[in-house]
Amino acid sequence: TPTPTPTPPNPGNSCKTAWSSSAVYVSGDEASYNGHNWKAKWWTQNEAPNGSDWGAWQDEGSC
Repeated sequence: TPTPTPTPPNPGNSCKTAWSSSAVYVSGDEASYNGHNWKAKWWTQNEAPNGSDWGAWQDEGSC
């Protein structure tokens, strides 16, 4: 059985500053989490990015 090759991160998309549970993020702020860059949709604190349509974060792709 062939082993799938992992997709390397996009070289043009470097990771932003790591997400912090204690930081306050407002709309447009960016952070990296679990190998992806994320953009805050509104004010949030201690809500980890998770890709939910209803969450505070928009997935900006791998980094």
